[in-house]
Amino acid sequence: MDGWTLQEKEGAENGKFITKRYTTPLKALDKEDIKFLVTFEYHIAYNLSYGVPVLCFKVWKQDGSLLSMEEYWALNKDLKDSNMYDTLTQLDHPVLCQPFLTLHPCRTQEIIQPFLGHSKNLVISWLSVVGPFVHLTLPDQYLKHC
Repeated sequence: MDGWTLQEKEGAENGKFITKRYTTPLKALDKEDIKFLVTFEYHIAYNLSYGVPVLCFKVWKQDGSLLSMEEYWALNKDLKDSNMYDTLTQLDHPVLCQPFLTLHPCRTQEIIQPFLGHSKNLVISWLSVVGPFVHLTLPDQYLKHC
């Protein structure tokens, strides 16, 4: 199994999402020899306002404290050339209504568009494009579903 689980919030109109948690080392960008362990918890839910899937996540340090958006931004070399607030923002989770770091859904339709009519699974195709920007890599077995 790849670690994703289906969650449901009863009574919510848009009450289902999938989640995955894993721990990995991150490098400090200014000190390549320093690594520290963090735990990511990813959620994929449906954003009713934008009509697209959305990738939300939280990142914990080993002491249990959450990384802020600014701290995560400072550690993420893949997002450095982008406008931070257009790419990564803090939004309420579409189901849980709690603040999560979120890849902003405004461009998701633009990312998905080239896959329409060609992809076997649009969510996996979209995730294969956006996941690496937030330290989420998909197993090779997913490629047969793109």
